[in-house]
Amino acid sequence: MTAISRTVVQIKPDKRNDVDEFISQHVKDISSIEGLLHWGYMSSDENEITVIAVYENNESAQNATPRVNTILGDLAPLVTAPPIRNIYDSKWY
Repeated sequence: MTAISRTVVQIKPDKRNDVDEFISQHVKDISSIEGLLHWGYMSSDENEITVIAVYENNESAQNATPRVNTILGDLAPLVTAPPIRNIYDSKWY
């Protein structure tokens, strides 16, 4: 069964373009995470994005956590709080 991670990131006001640029610069790194099938992000509020990632299974999503935390740690100067990441079992078609 696939798994989905949902990571909510609170962005500092006026830093949205910087966040978009940061993510654009890390597409290859993020996409190479083992077990990751698909990912993307959406604007979920004025100063918030939500990253959705689909993994092969729950284990691969859990195993990706240290790498995800490292990448998101580099985003720290642009956010107002630590990102909140949750993992869910899913059916992805």
